[in-house]
Amino acid sequence: MKLLITIIPSPATEIKVAIPNNETSLNLGEKTVQDLCENVSLDGDNVTGALKHIDNWTEFSSKSDENTGNFLPLYFEDAKGKPKGTIKVELKGTGAKVRKPVAVDEKDGLIVFQIHNQDNTLEITEEGKETKTLTMTSLELREE
Repeated sequence: MKLLITIIPSPATEIKVAIPNNETSLNLGEKTVQDLCENVSLDGDNVTGALKHIDNWTEFSSKSDENTGNFLPLYFEDAKGKPKGTIKVELKGTGAKVRKPVAVDEKDGLIVFQIHNQDNTLEITEEGKETKTLTMTSLELREE
């Protein structure tokens, strides 16, 4: 008699991501979440609301083509206190300049991306968890 054992993997835990708000302790330098966003939230995996147009944010980047535009802050509570690179985010789509995953800051769980177009996506990975992809199709990108 043969005994057949089937091992069913446990479901992957979902990666927890949020749009920071006034209660979130964060360091954006001279900018606040309110400076960058208006009514931005997550509807499932779709980012909704509006990103304000920011001019010459030199704290974001010293490169002039990277310090003006629309910026989306993301907050990962689970990244705080873990080794750097535990959670990584990669911007994909039209205009994306960095073509590799970027590590979420382990000190405050915060990361900010310049969003170039509504076809941009943010692919979030964390070991042992299912990849999460955020879409921007419902996000308004203000020009001024």
